[in-house]
Amino acid sequence: MSDTEDTGEIDMTIETEVIDLDGDGVADAVVETTTTLIDVDGDGVADIVQQTTITAIDVDGDGEADIIDETTITAVDVDGDGEFSDDEIVIEETTAVREDLLDEG
Repeated sequence: MSDTEDTGEIDMTIETEVIDLDGDGVADAVVETTTTLIDVDGDGVADIVQQTTITAIDVDGDGEADIIDETTITAVDVDGDGEFSDDEIVIEETTAVREDLLDEG
């Protein structure tokens, strides 16, 4: 059994925004942002921060998402200096678009 005094901690927040642009009561866009803070060593300072934003957009008003974008930003304080330098941050983005909306050029 370990006598470790330091305990890691995870804090997660999920925020959702529903946008009705034309006032018809049907969502035209939905944005969900999930933020996760992880304090691995229990010192009260986040060692890992990750934020994922998913945006779904209904272009034609049929109630179905036509464009979905997901962006994830991850920062890991690898060297333990309490700051995230450029080489400790990764940004990933994926976008899906309904095929018939793509311009055939």
